[in-house]
Amino acid sequence: MKKHDKTEQIDLNRRKALSRLGLVATAVYAAPALMTLSQSAHAVSAPSTPSTASAPSAPSVSGPSVSAPSVSAPSAPSAPSVASAPSAPNS
Repeated sequence: MKKHDKTEQIDLNRRKALSRLGLVATAVYAAPALMTLSQSAHAVSAPSTPSTASAPSAPSVSGPSVSAPSVSAPSAPSAPSVASAPSAPNS
C-alpha cells in the first residue's frame, strides 16, 4: 500500500466520522421537539360529558340607573410650602 493510498483512506474515515457526528448532533438537537410532538399527539383526551343546565334566574326589577351629575365646590387654597436651604457650592 502506498503512502498516498493510506492518506486517502484516513481522509475518507475522517469524513465518514465527521458526517456521522453531524447526523448524531442533528438527532440530539431535534429529539426534544419531536418527543414533544409525539407526546401531544397521544395526549388527546376523550370528550367530556356535558353539564346539566342551571335553573333560570329571576328577572331583574330595577330599570336603567340614571343619576344626576355630581358637582362639588372648589377646595380651599393650600398654604405655601417651605423653601429648602441652598445647597452647598460645587467645588
